[in-house]
Amino acid sequence: MLSDLNRVDFHNMQEQAAWVSQCAPAVVQRLESDFKAALQQQSSLEQWASWLQLVVESAMEEYTGKPTYARAARQFLLKWSFYSSMIIRDLTLRSASSFGSFHLIRLLFDEYMFYLVEHKIAEAQQKTAIAVVCERMKKEMDFEFECQFAYITSETEQQNTPSSVSGGDVGNEAKRLKQE
Repeated sequence: MLSDLNRVDFHNMQEQAAWVSQCAPAVVQRLESDFKAALQQQSSLEQWASWLQLVVESAMEEYTGKPTYARAARQFLLKWSFYSSMIIRDLTLRSASSFGSFHLIRLLFDEYMFYLVEHKIAEAQQKTAIAVVCERMKKEMDFEFECQFAYITSETEQQNTPSSVSGGDVGNEAKRLKQE
């Protein structure tokens, strides 16, 4: 696995991803070297879990106590996912013999990262993790319902008075509801 990972062109990957993620190259290089070192040492599952916790804590440190914590945590997850996708893509293009192992590790790490971030957000909001998840799901369901309701009512109005609501207004109404 280490041999396959050493063939990945991390410099090129960083160049491609820099404008999307806006991550500092030093941070990405540190994660790369830490990952390779842990792989070389044949770290235990507990050691990998500790490393992932440190990654989350260091990434979220500057946002601790700020109202933007949850948003920053979600952005971190997106960046983590983007970079891990880039690595998997490179391994795929190089027909790495250890691709299956890396894919399984990625799935495990992604799930654990999501779990860690979920709990960090809950801790920051002084709530349980399930309360945070349920609150987010309720907001998404409310938004979806409001958009559907706006669409249905605009359709009804269009049928009753053809010039009252246009299709563009429905989209604007949905955008307005999302912002609320």
